[in-house]
This record gives sequence, C-alpha cells and structure tokens, in this order.
Amino acid sequence: MTIEPDNRFTTPFHYHPIDQAENVAHKRRLVTTMQQLTQAPPAELADALRAAYHADARVDVTHPINGCVGLEAIHTQLWQPLRHALPDVERRDEIVAGGCYQNAHWIGCLGHYVGTFANDWLAIPATGGVVSVRYGEGHALRDGKIVRSYVFLDFLDLMRQAGYWPLVPSLGREMRWLPPRTHDGVLLQPQDNAVSQQSIERVLNMHAALGQYSGRPPTRAVLDEMEMVRHWHPHFMWYGPAGIGTTRGLKGFEDYHQIPFLVAFPDRGGSDVGHFIRIGDGRYAVTGGWAYLQATHLGHDFLGVPATGRRVAMRVMDFYRCDENTIVENWVPFDIPHLLLQMGVDVFGRMRSQHSKSASIGHWLVGSKA
Repeated sequence: MTIEPDNRFTTPFHYHPIDQAENVAHKRRLVTTMQQLTQAPPAELADALRAAYHADARVDVTHPINGCVGLEAIHTQLWQPLRHALPDVERRDEIVAGGCYQNAHWIGCLGHYVGTFANDWLAIPATGGVVSVRYGEGHALRDGKIVRSYVFLDFLDLMRQAGYWPLVPSLGREMRWLPPRTHDGVLLQPQDNAVSQQSIERVLNMHAALGQYSGRPPTRAVLDEMEMVRHWHPHFMWYGPAGIGTTRGLKGFEDYHQIPFLVAFPDRGGSDVGHFIRIGDGRYAVTGGWAYLQATHLGHDFLGVPATGRRVAMRVMDFYRCDENTIVENWVPFDIPHLLLQMGVDVFGRMRSQHSKSASIGHWLVGSKA
C-alpha cells in the first residue's frame, strides 16, 4: 500500500533501496559477533573483542558508563564488567533490523541479557538470582567489524530487580518488555524494500506530527492537534524505560507518559546533533539520537522531580513494529539516569544510600538476635 501523504512530514529524509543480500549478511555477522562476545571464555574475551571491533571503535553506553573509545576501554568499561556480573549470561535478541543511514550500514538490536546476577555491577548489589537486563543498540559496521555503537542498558530496571527503587512509583507498568507479538523481529531473511520504506516513513510522519505541539498545556484539544490517532493502532503497546513503564493504547500513552512529559518539557524538540540511526527493515523501523532531543525542564513532577529550569539533552532510541496502516508496537530504550542527573538527581547515589541503610538495619537485626 501507499502511505497517505502528510503535509506535516517535513523531515529531510530520503529512503534508498538497499542490497538485501548485503543487509542480511551484515545482520548475520552482527548476531554472530554478539554471541561470541557473550559466550567467549573470560581468557578469550580480549581476542573476541579484537575480532568484533575496529581498533579505534567508539561505543557510547548509558550512564554511568558513557563513552568508551578504543578496545581497552570497551573491554574494561563494558564487556568485562557485564561478563563478571552475569557469568552465565545469555543474549536473547528480540529485534535485529538493518539498513543504511548517512552512508553507513547500521544495525539495531533489541533484547535481554539473561543470567545469574552473581557479582555487583556499577555498585548495584548482586542478588545471586536470575535477572533480565534489557538492551537497545545501534551498531555501524565497516568491513565486517563494528566501528561505532550506541548501547542502552536499562540499569534502573536492574536496580528494580535487585530490590532498589530510587524514584517515585512509575505511572506505567514496570514489567519485562514483551517480544514482538508476531515473533518475527530477528530479520535474517531479505525484506521488501517498498515495505521497509513504508515503515520508516510512517514513523517519521508520526515524528513530524509530534513536532506540531504548540507548547500550550496539553489539554484534549491541544493533544488532538497532533493527530496521533492517525498513526497508532487502537491497542498499540508502548514499552517505556524503567521510571516510566509500559502503557497500552493512546489513552494509556497520553496519561502515563505523553502528558507528564509535555508538561515537564514544553519546548522539547530535535537539535542539530541529529539522529544516529533511521532505518526501515520490513515491518520494523528504528530511530535513535544521542542528545538529539533537547528541552528545558520547566514543568513539575516528571519522575517526581520539581521543575529545575535546566536545559537537558536526551539519549533515546525507538524500535517500531508496523502493520499495513499503523504503528502497532514501540519499544523505547531511554537513558533515564542520565536525564535525571541533568535534573539534579543521582539515582546511583540514591541506590547506594538505600543499600547502605538496608545493610545497617540488617546488621542491627542480626545483632539483636544474638
């Protein structure tokens, strides 16, 4: 089918059909690479990293890891701690989509690392039990190796699983993200370029409509000006990051995320930083920006934080599944700890305080029984 023209779609984007055999080969290579990094014996991890990344690769990771430049930093800041924390880790991809953007081949991956949380990670106390760490990633390949990556690990959700919650209760439902309802997100077969183009343009039409927000208080009439009902399935699933939670349908999305977000950041919008990924692959589309979305924190009580007046930059990805007419599912890796840090809230510091207090209480209780 042809997407209905939308006069709000002003984003400068032109889809270029891609070689499907090459696209599939890149995705298969990336899947194999990530499995090798996950499964390599610890003594062989450095060799696996050299096989996976260019020597000058840069990997940006959600706070507090942030930027890793070069193999040594990628090893010591990302992979070695991950493998130490979850010694029996499994990588479970739910979405693997590829395409070309800005003359580079990008692959977006979404899924969970599952394993026994045996050792502390970033001072998050190990539980000794199973955890599921959600990830969203964008990888650029050159000559079969990763040259640039953006990695979203939901450390706030890992805190939740470890029994710590350094924020007010989420408005949405905190839960493990579900896989695509169609269970077809790992796209290792050729896709129709026409369908791929429809998917990414459908998403960018929706983005353009969001950009029509006037900045006025988000009443029903103001929300309706963006015409989100045109773009989303009536029962769409929106999987938000820890701190926001999962919602269903337009009302759930508006009540539990969109309205609080617009109240807090009425001037939010894109910046000249630009997206790092914009691809369509079959019925799936992936977008992402590392500080692309910027705003002033002017409204009250978003994530329980009063207005600060501070300018913030947001790190966020979106993975979408479309049908012939609408967006049906949307997974949103979002660096909430980094956003909160810009708003004056250190969730890792709060967690350490909670842990210290619980450890002190536990010691007193044990002592009282002696």
